[in-house]
Amino acid sequence: MLELGILKIWNSTTHTAGVQLVGSLTTYLDDIAVATNIAPEAMIIGNYVLVAIPGGNPRDACVVASWPAGSSGTASITFVIDGGGEAITTGEKGHLEIPFACTIKQVTMEADQSGSIVVDIWKDTYANFPPTDADSITASAPPTISASQKSQDSTLTGWTKSISSGDILAFNVDSCTTITRVTISLKVERS
Repeated sequence: MLELGILKIWNSTTHTAGVQLVGSLTTYLDDIAVATNIAPEAMIIGNYVLVAIPGGNPRDACVVASWPAGSSGTASITFVIDGGGEAITTGEKGHLEIPFACTIKQVTMEADQSGSIVVDIWKDTYANFPPTDADSITASAPPTISASQKSQDSTLTGWTKSISSGDILAFNVDSCTTITRVTISLKVERS
């Protein structure tokens, strides 16, 4: 699940944060990990942050985006696929609800080792959950690492780039060789 929070503490040495969840005076997450693709200069006390809480377990929480309070601004939506030490298998790997409207500007993939992987991204409304292959937003240009450890694409040829508040994204591995962990980051401009 994703939660909106306000950054209260930032430790650049350990790359951890303290976050108060929006709408709650008592829910505070301390010493949670911050996605390494978020630039330290983006971690400003008082910024809004997007916190991923896998399985609702706060001990596994991770800040996946940060942006200035009260502005549209740029944010990063991050999804990690982990094969548990083995090459990642094909198939759907999970979902994220996006709690704000935005436009995708760039996709970046970073892997734990050199290899190849293709990940399709599907999008649908909460009412139509779960998204399926028919809901692909990547057209014929899904995020791809090819015999490398990273890739980045800001052209996004044919992509459906608009995301509405509350839309659900699904991440589906079409193919993979060698890579056991990959981070997919969508750089977005909030509407």
